[in-house]
Amino acid sequence: MRILLVDDDQTLVELLTKTLSQQSYAVDVATDGEQGWIYGSTYPYDLIILDWFLPKLDGIELCQRFRAHDYDTPIILLTSRGGSQNKIKGLDAGADDYICKPVDVEELAARIRALLRRLNCDFLPVLRWGNLELNPCSSEVVYQGQSLLLTAKEYRMLELFLRHSQEVLSVEDIIDRLWSSTEYPAVATVRSHLRRLRQKLKQAGFPDDLITTVRGQGYCLKPLPQDNDSSHHSSVTGSVSSTPSDKRSQHLNALTSIWQKYQSKRKQQLATLSQAIDSLSIGHLEISDRLSAIVAAHSLAGNLGQFGLARASELARTIEQLLQQDIGQNPAQLTELSNKLELLRTELATKQNIVGQISQQLAENSPLLLIASEDRHFTDQFIAEATNRGIRTKVISTPEQVLDWLETKQIQQKQLPNAVLLKISFAEDNAQSPTIQEYLSLIAEFKLLTPSIPVIVVADRDRFEDRLLVARYGCKFYLAQPSNPKQIMTVCQQAVQYSSWGKKVMIVDDDLELLHILPTLLEPWGFKVTTLDDPRQFWDVLQAVVPDLLVLDIEMPHFSGIELCKVLRTHPYWHKLPVLFLSIYQDEAISNQVFASGGNDFVNKPILARQLAHRILNRLNATSQQ
Repeated sequence: MRILLVDDDQTLVELLTKTLSQQSYAVDVATDGEQGWIYGSTYPYDLIILDWFLPKLDGIELCQRFRAHDYDTPIILLTSRGGSQNKIKGLDAGADDYICKPVDVEELAARIRALLRRLNCDFLPVLRWGNLELNPCSSEVVYQGQSLLLTAKEYRMLELFLRHSQEVLSVEDIIDRLWSSTEYPAVATVRSHLRRLRQKLKQAGFPDDLITTVRGQGYCLKPLPQDNDSSHHSSVTGSVSSTPSDKRSQHLNALTSIWQKYQSKRKQQLATLSQAIDSLSIGHLEISDRLSAIVAAHSLAGNLGQFGLARASELARTIEQLLQQDIGQNPAQLTELSNKLELLRTELATKQNIVGQISQQLAENSPLLLIASEDRHFTDQFIAEATNRGIRTKVISTPEQVLDWLETKQIQQKQLPNAVLLKISFAEDNAQSPTIQEYLSLIAEFKLLTPSIPVIVVADRDRFEDRLLVARYGCKFYLAQPSNPKQIMTVCQQAVQYSSWGKKVMIVDDDLELLHILPTLLEPWGFKVTTLDDPRQFWDVLQAVVPDLLVLDIEMPHFSGIELCKVLRTHPYWHKLPVLFLSIYQDEAISNQVFASGGNDFVNKPILARQLAHRILNRLNATSQQ
């Protein structure tokens, strides 16, 4: 897939180019709006990423120009301008998605995959051709349960044919889609990649004419035989892509090298800001110098946030806003501007060990699994497998020590584990080991937390009475030994999915007081809540937020929640989004209308925070298992 990135920020461009290239995308870069128009109107792209603040032609104007000339390529606006009004402006200009800087590169990659699925009507993330499966999320290619080891170019070539399964692609088409404009492969090079791809497919057992030659035109996928059970698909058992720990290591190395490479640029940007403030103090700041200073502050705000320096990013953003005002020689504002710049310098001076800073940021964003076990051999094996899958671990020997650790975490208001693993021996009677009751009390303790934390029990036997006992105390999963670390880790990953942390919830209700209260009430569960009081903006905000779950009031001006849900269910991408309704009415007729429109759940007002959070979690978990 080929992407056009239009951004004048060299640091961000290099980071995104490296990241997207590692994920098998061919990336062209334009550094101003006019250049972006030339690239976008000349070459075929699968997706375009635009910054808002661009030289010569800003991202909004460029987006409008593309749409005015009937270019339907998906466009993502990537900008430091937050706020619902800016998002609405960007989406109204023709953008398909809107992402605020600093951007999480994994989230950006997921947004790209989602837009490409919509473009190609591939609403299921896995592309299939008979028993062949290609998963763009993990870069896996599997045939009849066996992984295929493909090079990046071979993978992209196979993905291209699967996404355009009804088309004949010429060599020129393939070059345009898979190579950037700075690469000029020979026809023989393309055919060589194609030949090796065919050979690997044949070695895996696939018919050697999967990709067939259309004389004088090009290549296409051979139609599936009529008796081929295309509804049967092998399970994915292997991966061509890097492990999560490898990906984090690559990301860390890329960020570190880019930070070091652009240190001199940051010093120049700080000098530009300092010179602008000096000129303001004597009343002689030229318009061009003010613009340069605004651009420098804007760039710093985006980049510093990208490296996890949240406070430094916020200071740069404040400086940008102050420079955009008509300060003149106002002593108070000049003093504030100088103080903010000095604080920014101090913040950067204390963050010289950026490697440690980035590493800490990546670690803090990964799930945490608490393991309670005295079996050192078991924990050592399990820690290695968890680390390989990108999950942090904390090992504590006894239930009593776990309770002490938990109390300390709660006092310090630090994030608790996403899941807990307990190794319990029901058969052995060891006076020196914790009792069964101590473990059961520990399970209940995690169940009673707000929000509750899923507990996985690994037991030494498999009896119904044992399963019933731990289930009564709130256990989420029960595994009987022998179970190897990989099997246990797979279940732990399922348990982590039950965590509410970071899940995006969008609430549409014309009750302003309720919209102010709900985010606060739901805060303990870690939901990312977006509220909207005007249903006329529903579609634009929905596409900007891309929520995991939608909460709708039934009665609202202009459009009712039931009407919005009906519209949602007509769209192939959004038709499975879980929808929970709120209403002051409790009669059966209203309830029937809700579920007939496609609603998944119904909650009566007034709302209890715990009840709403649990209903949201239950619906999210039910959706993840479908």
